[in-house]
Amino acid sequence: MSFSEFSTRDLTIAVCSIGRAGYLEAALESLLETTPPGVCLHLVLNKPSDTSLETDLENIVARWNGPSEVSVLPDRLDIAGSHNVALSSCSTRLITFMGDDDLVLQPRAEHLTSLFNSIKPTPAVVGSFSRRATGPPEATRLSTNKDYGPSSLAEWEAARSSGELIEVVFPSAVFHTERLRSIGGFEPRFGSAMDLASFTRLGMEAPVLADPIRSFAHRIHDGSVTTSAAAEHAQRVRYTAASMQAIRDGTEEPSWENFVRAEQATPISQRLRSNRTTESASLFRQGGAAYASGSRYRGLAKLGAAAMISPSTFLSRLRAQSPRRNTVQPTVSVLLKNLNQYRTPFYEGLRAELALRGIEFRLYIGDGMTEDVAKGDRAALSWTEHRAFRSINVAGKSLLWQPGFDVAMQSDVIITEQASKQLFNIVLAFGQRVFGTKHVFWGHGRNFQSSIEPDPADGLKRLLTSRAHWFLSYNDLSSQAAIEAGMPAERVTPVMNATDTKTLRELLALETEAHQIATRAELGLGDGPIGLYLGGIYEPKRPQFLIDAAIEIRKLLPTFELLILGDGSAREVVERAAKEHHWIHWMGSVYGDDRAKYASVCQLQLMPGLVGLNIVDAFALSLPTVTTDIDYHSPEIEYLKDQVNGLIVKDASPASYAQAVAELLQDDVRLTEMQQQAQQSSLGLGTEQMVMRFADGVVEALSASKR
Repeated sequence: MSFSEFSTRDLTIAVCSIGRAGYLEAALESLLETTPPGVCLHLVLNKPSDTSLETDLENIVARWNGPSEVSVLPDRLDIAGSHNVALSSCSTRLITFMGDDDLVLQPRAEHLTSLFNSIKPTPAVVGSFSRRATGPPEATRLSTNKDYGPSSLAEWEAARSSGELIEVVFPSAVFHTERLRSIGGFEPRFGSAMDLASFTRLGMEAPVLADPIRSFAHRIHDGSVTTSAAAEHAQRVRYTAASMQAIRDGTEEPSWENFVRAEQATPISQRLRSNRTTESASLFRQGGAAYASGSRYRGLAKLGAAAMISPSTFLSRLRAQSPRRNTVQPTVSVLLKNLNQYRTPFYEGLRAELALRGIEFRLYIGDGMTEDVAKGDRAALSWTEHRAFRSINVAGKSLLWQPGFDVAMQSDVIITEQASKQLFNIVLAFGQRVFGTKHVFWGHGRNFQSSIEPDPADGLKRLLTSRAHWFLSYNDLSSQAAIEAGMPAERVTPVMNATDTKTLRELLALETEAHQIATRAELGLGDGPIGLYLGGIYEPKRPQFLIDAAIEIRKLLPTFELLILGDGSAREVVERAAKEHHWIHWMGSVYGDDRAKYASVCQLQLMPGLVGLNIVDAFALSLPTVTTDIDYHSPEIEYLKDQVNGLIVKDASPASYAQAVAELLQDDVRLTEMQQQAQQSSLGLGTEQMVMRFADGVVEALSASKR
């Protein structure tokens, strides 16, 4: 058989269910979303109590893009028996098994199948990385990770020669069908360890590898065998080890009954020690399941009991919670409190670029702060992992605790926001060597808003910055701030913070004169000049100054109107103004096509307060920005060139600001030149360029020696 012959059409996915309709439907839906055409589906229903289940699944099976088969068993079989039913009728050369409480997170069938072509000798089994999931089928959330087994041929050879049991994440394992049949399939005598026995037996003859690149999920539920019968499972694992050793030695395998009798004859002290290990491991698992399900106190109580019963077992289990770092490719993780809409193209692009460079990228996201929620621009990506944080109020200042111990241990590089209020940054600053990772900051370099939001922990921020392994700065202004805080210049990479300007320019180009006339009619806009406000609405943005200045502009230019796109904690200011003045239009948060549509009828951006990343969007929309010379702009103020692509009004009052805006709106030549310069400025700022600079910085951080 040539290696190139394997394809996804050679794969059967066998889903074994005990009749839990909700779980089974969720499992099948995850397969429909991630499985390429041609894969064979085999449902094995173990004596379902719900007689309508088979009918209920017909619609899902009908949507399957490949061969399908349903086997309804008249008697309830154990897990080995039901899997052997699927194995016996399998006509494809590869087979994988799922329970009805397993989920597929990402497309994996094609990737895992391809490994049977690229690895020589041909593997007997290939498994993938797994993430624990908890909750009901319709509201599953991810918690801890699981990653077992050799990830290279060298590791497999080492495990085989040392006589260790070989384990991969069973629900994600793809078997070579004939090899699995050659050992008799799954043997019921090994009970809940039947998968471990099969992996080890197969591993004596051919590679059994765990590939951590693709994700799979398995549920946590307290009814599982390893929780309700932990002692028996531990004994079955020991029996598996004894049986596999007998095969290696060429001696007769012990029967289950003889093995149990031999264990009962061991000294009582040895049995008690074994029992403590088993009980500690079981409590650790139950505690983790409870904690992940939201029962934190019950979970912590069980984890504490596990530590008291057998400290060594507890510590070994704790270390095992972090998946083994990928030996094939380095892992880079970003830990954030929030994901904004405007950042999604960047993270999608960064993930793709790092994958091309052989780097695995993981993104952990929290629920956002109050201001993040108020802006209405929070986003989600299917491949990110949720990481909740807790806000702690100390002397009127909000501190965050977003733990990432497991993230740090499983990452070659962990990237966090440069924030002294993020308490885990302190852990990373002094513990990155313990975790075996490199801590990289991404941020402004210093608090640019210190004049309005004094940071009593500024000294701590400087200390944490000086201890970081690398610094990814927003731009050159941020780079200088990071260097002044103690980062060596050669360890600072400016990424030139930006948004997806290319898409905005393309959308703007589609807005014809007819479209603009229709947009004015839709919003009730007249034929006069229109100023745009684009961004979050909160106090540092000076929303009241904006309204007061707009009223002054209206006095100078009676046909002037103001269009506000954004939301935030100070929305009442603009909401009230929009009700009082018919020429002030507040649209709330706007993204995508609508953003270009509304901006196309505007001539410039009014931003009298804090200038941040919104200036990049304004540039892409050909809008020069008019701001004031306040001392708390974000680093992106570096992009504004006074009198070129915008204006910085010195010592501005609403009246003087309005005068500057009115003069610009009445000077067509000057305004057109600034609009052209604004869009020209956007050409060097964009997601694509930012992705490349960020990826370059990541590669440099990975290769740099630890500080």
